[in-house]
Amino acid sequence: MARWLALVLMSLIVIVTVLASTKSDKPKKKDIRDYSDADLERLYEEWEENDEDELPEDEKPEHKRPKPAIDLSKLDANSNPEDVMKMSKKGQAVMMFVGVSGNPTKAETEKLSALWQTSLYNNHIEAQK
Repeated sequence: MARWLALVLMSLIVIVTVLASTKSDKPKKKDIRDYSDADLERLYEEWEENDEDELPEDEKPEHKRPKPAIDLSKLDANSNPEDVMKMSKKGQAVMMFVGVSGNPTKAETEKLSALWQTSLYNNHIEAQK
């Protein structure tokens, strides 16, 4: 009877030890090559949460930058709408629409817009069509 009790006790100890070793509190470390897109996104978000360095104002995305203060005393009721836009959109991306006079073909319009785009780019203004 004592042998039987010792055998059962040893079996229980072995089973508990095996179960405890397979069930650990720490997640397994994955190889970086095995990371999925979701894992990388989770890792990036964790880094961003723990990041204590604040970006300089000029490196922040445009929607997170503070808006420039508009001095309304400089604006007249009859002021040029372009001047108002210059003051309110300073440092931000704006959309511009143009019309070509005459009746050019599509190829001529593309050539003219490419010329203007190149000229603006040479003046450090990024323009996209």
